[in-house]
Amino acid sequence: MNRTDRHHHRWSRVWTAYVFIGAVLLVAASLLYTVNLVRRLEQEPQIMSRLFARYCMTAAMPETAGGSPETEIIFEEVIRKINFPVIVTDIRGVPLAWKGIGVEPAALSAEEERLWDSLAPGHPLYPVKDALRSLDGDNQPIAMMLGPDSAVVGYVHYGNPPIIRELRYVPLIQIGMIALFVWIGFIGFRAIRMKEERAVWVGLAKEAAHQLGTPASSLLGWLALLKEGARQPADVIPEMEGDLAHIGKVLGRFNQIGSAIRREPQPLRTVLEEAVGYFEHRLPTLGKQVAFARDYGEDCMVDVNRDLMIWAFENLIKNAMDAIDHDRGAITVRTRTQKRTVEISFDDNGRGIEARHQRRVFTAGFTTKAVGWGLGLSLVRRIVHDYHGGRVRLAWSRPGDGSSFVIVLPLAR
Repeated sequence: MNRTDRHHHRWSRVWTAYVFIGAVLLVAASLLYTVNLVRRLEQEPQIMSRLFARYCMTAAMPETAGGSPETEIIFEEVIRKINFPVIVTDIRGVPLAWKGIGVEPAALSAEEERLWDSLAPGHPLYPVKDALRSLDGDNQPIAMMLGPDSAVVGYVHYGNPPIIRELRYVPLIQIGMIALFVWIGFIGFRAIRMKEERAVWVGLAKEAAHQLGTPASSLLGWLALLKEGARQPADVIPEMEGDLAHIGKVLGRFNQIGSAIRREPQPLRTVLEEAVGYFEHRLPTLGKQVAFARDYGEDCMVDVNRDLMIWAFENLIKNAMDAIDHDRGAITVRTRTQKRTVEISFDDNGRGIEARHQRRVFTAGFTTKAVGWGLGLSLVRRIVHDYHGGRVRLAWSRPGDGSSFVIVLPLAR
């Protein structure tokens, strides 16, 4: 694996790790916020109960309630305005007032106060006794003290609002929902990945047929010329050998897909001319009337894998030839050397690409051809970007006027 591939692979792994860590931190922050919110809400009943106890002390509540005005004040001004279960008892544990326990507030009679400890199930006030034990299990009662010696005159027994009990399950619900979304996302991603893999395999098979089709058609053309006697064997055999050598190169290109490639400094003009010359010499057998023009600037050295880069150049040339549907086709190949990079442009006067399609030309599977599979330009992008650290773009295109594709490669050091 060369240095660029190692660099790309390393940053890909680092980026994946950052995304995973960010997702974990986001989930953890959401759960911590929810847990902290529940704890803060749980403090509210305790604060309100302490205020309630202080209110009861300032109201100088007597030891027995028995329909006293003070008890009525508790009913009307305080008890009715709280939203959590609460029971006020005297020092003996006999309820004086309550709210939020499922039993309508009422004052106990003298007989009910006397028999409170022996109150049996079935009595209308037994649910109050049962709720009292439940509240004491949740929170410690708050004592109400009066007088200079702080004598205890009663207790406030309280619980949490129903919403607090429901909120305690929110973190679990969050975890469940996150797990569900992750599972759905994984299934969806897997389905998309499988679909893309099938499309890539089909595309590669068709691209292989496409790559082998040009030299095969050329061989058939040369063979027909030999049979007709239009050309001498001495002239045709070297061309046929060249086509067979090209078939070997195509097989070698596909063998390098997905594996570590070897790059070496190469003169750009030589690499470019091999791709341009191959098509130019075979125009008579391809049935195309296309004129090639070269505008090579200063020659330079580029660090490339020769076979793969020629493949990318050939794909752009073949794309330009397919776009030409008239008798006066023209393809111009230009190079411009800059400080650290070189630009190679492929201009044609073909039918062009509509504006609504220009953003998708490098997407695998996208094509505007009547017969095509949309893999050529995506392969060009992979070869240039992933294997050579360069860039490829559609510089301009106008329907009826043609297109221009530009490859930018770093110069060899």
